Amino acid sequence: MNAHIFNKTVLAACDSTNLNHALQSDAVSIIFLNANINLLLSREYKENCRRKPIFIHFDLLKGLSDDKESLRFLKKYVNPFGIVTTKNIVARSAKKEGLTIIQRIFLIDTTSFKKSLEAIAENRPDAIEIMPAIAPSIVKRYKEHVNIPIILGGLISQESQIAEAFKNQADAVSLSKSELWNYKQTPEGR
Repeated sequence: MNAHIFNKTVLAACDSTNLNHALQSDAVSIIFLNANINLLLSREYKENCRRKPIFIHFDLLKGLSDDKESLRFLKKYVNPFGIVTTKNIVARSAKKEGLTIIQRIFLIDTTSFKKSLEAIAENRPDAIEIMPAIAPSIVKRYKEHVNIPIILGGLISQESQIAEAFKNQADAVSLSKSELWNYKQTPEGR
């Protein structure tokens, strides 16, 4: 895995309607939402993969079920940089197929925090994406328990929220607001 992808960087979360904009942005990589298998098999998609690392949001992928055979197919014929998933079984199966995994976690209370730590230990993802991103103080608590990149995603609407995420030790942020894909951290913010 390229370490620079999770080094105080922005990941553009987009769908096919704004994929070209994400590819032209300063975002280091892309989380591709709502993709379909026909698009992923196209020559255009394969060209796009040469431009930037693309993570497929597997839970939102249309045209494949969420079983082991689908992951094998995805690895063999699409070969994305990695996948994003909320599902433990998908994360474990994708890991066995050699895919880079971002496990997406939704935090709503202390119980979800504890359960997510159990899932991380069991699934061993390459990174976790914590949602919503507007609570960056949680990053420090996760860093006490895990030694993998932490991405904050969801509900980011201002540059100050990105800066706050990095200030609180987030390794990256993912966001769909295209106006923020070109965010540049100031030297004093590092």
